Amino acid sequence: MKEILLFASARNVDDTILQLGELGAIEIREVNGSDNGTAERRKLILERAEHVIKILKDHPKKKTDDRDGKKYISRDPKQIVDRVLRAEEIKQICQEKLEDLYKQREWYQTWGIEVDSKEIVYLKEKGIFLRLYLLDKTMAKSANQKYFTMTMPEQNGKVPLVLVGRNESEKLEHQEEALPELSFENLCYQIGRKERQLLRVEKFMEDRTGNISMLELYKDQLSEQLRAQQTLQGMGDIDGRLKYLKGYLPTINVKDFIAAAEANNWGYHISEPEKPEDVPVYIKNPKWISIINPVMKFIDIVPGYKEVDVSIYFLIAFALFFAMLVGDAGYGFIFLLLTFFLRKKLSPQLRVLILVLSGATIVWGVFSGTYFGSEKIAAIPVLNDLIIPEIASFGVDNISFMMHLSFLIGTIHLTIAHGIRVFRFINSIRFLSEIGWIALVWGLFFVSEQLVLGNPMPSWGNWLFVVGASFVALFSAESKNFLKSVGVSLANLPLSLISGFSDIVSYVRLFAVGMATAAVAASFNNMIIPEETEGIGILKLVVMAFALLLGHGLNIVLALMAVMVHGIRLNMLEFAGHLGVQFSGEAFKPFKLNSPGNSFKSNK
Repeated sequence: MKEILLFASARNVDDTILQLGELGAIEIREVNGSDNGTAERRKLILERAEHVIKILKDHPKKKTDDRDGKKYISRDPKQIVDRVLRAEEIKQICQEKLEDLYKQREWYQTWGIEVDSKEIVYLKEKGIFLRLYLLDKTMAKSANQKYFTMTMPEQNGKVPLVLVGRNESEKLEHQEEALPELSFENLCYQIGRKERQLLRVEKFMEDRTGNISMLELYKDQLSEQLRAQQTLQGMGDIDGRLKYLKGYLPTINVKDFIAAAEANNWGYHISEPEKPEDVPVYIKNPKWISIINPVMKFIDIVPGYKEVDVSIYFLIAFALFFAMLVGDAGYGFIFLLLTFFLRKKLSPQLRVLILVLSGATIVWGVFSGTYFGSEKIAAIPVLNDLIIPEIASFGVDNISFMMHLSFLIGTIHLTIAHGIRVFRFINSIRFLSEIGWIALVWGLFFVSEQLVLGNPMPSWGNWLFVVGASFVALFSAESKNFLKSVGVSLANLPLSLISGFSDIVSYVRLFAVGMATAAVAASFNNMIIPEETEGIGILKLVVMAFALLLGHGLNIVLALMAVMVHGIRLNMLEFAGHLGVQFSGEAFKPFKLNSPGNSFKSNK
């Protein structure tokens, strides 16, 4: 990555922005933080367009009454945005008004459509006070004993009660029913009017859903205009005659940038970054490695600018971990089918990644004899011949070997991490400390084998700790004060050894979770499928199939959750920790305009 400083004439600054957007190779950093309000206005316009798109996408897909034959046609996206927002406002007002009108209609349904609230007001003026309540039965009875009241048939657990009083003080200590504002006839007219208005709004919204694609393009256009305006406002100014900006440029794009600079008469200075911690990270891998990108984007991590790109190591290890954690060839086949049916909705990278993970799961499931947790399927002669007894899920006692295999995988995984660091520090004495750590990792492997499985440590195993600890203590840090660096290394060593031991042991989760997945699948089969299947009716078969679908579906979900928790953890914590990767970087985000011809005016 290179750091650049670009100078351009203030008269041609708009064209400069558009040319940079067309080049799409520079991440521009703000030089001037001032804001004349233009970018804020553009941002507001963009937010309005995004809000309208969401409204239309959320609009229920239903056919409204089209008898009036009216169509609301417009090719102006700005006008559509304004009208949809106005229609949404009218819709909310109509719904709020209808809610109030419906409550008034409920009042008439309770007290009678012939009741006229004006007459109740007239009686009040004549000294007769009618108060209306909705009470429980017990409350209604007690009210009848104190005052002159009339009750109506119970409705929805409440008794409508009318209290007739001679003065205003006669009232119950309960909430009084408010009188409706409109007569029943006028109320029905208003409800019909608002419902028709709401229907017209719904019809308008339905017509506008056909403009979503156009509005998406309009949104992209606004987004580009906003980015261009923000870039323009972030440029530095020299006496109103010269504009300049700074940013970062991938090394592979330097030639293209120089050609563009010469063609557009830009001044520029290209140098190595002064502050590595501020430099964005640009990662471009071969296609077969980049299939892991969807996972990296999902967990939203990027290695630091000076850190190692873990993509290839993550991909290989993640495929193995996925296969062991899911561990069922039947489930892998389901993933393949789903990938085939959803191929058009999946991105190319994600589609290939799922194919790789599915294939790895099928291979592990075949070798372990796991097909939907069914021992009967695994016992089929052709499939049974493919089983490797040491990793089989059923019929053999291989727990010790599987734990041994898990420890071995973890040790090799961590050894690779320190091996990478050996090559990183090959021009420094620190590479010897990484060789020491490799020795310590294998020493901890033998300790884990002895403590957990009872396997004796080789006679030369202690030398791994002696040599490893010596190399780590002597060569971990390059310092003028040699004794101080050795002391610090020795002080940190015990905790580092304990952490390394727990890291190796944590890989046993590959076996434990995989075994649990197979056991849960087998349990569902045993609970749902009877030993004798002869004479089972069609209805029972349907119920059994549905139960198996739910059971194995739940098991698949749990297995995938285990992959997200354990499979990613072993890469991101254990492996990355030994590799010294803290994922402190930020992804490279170049300034790019997909439609550079879509110009903007900086003075607006």
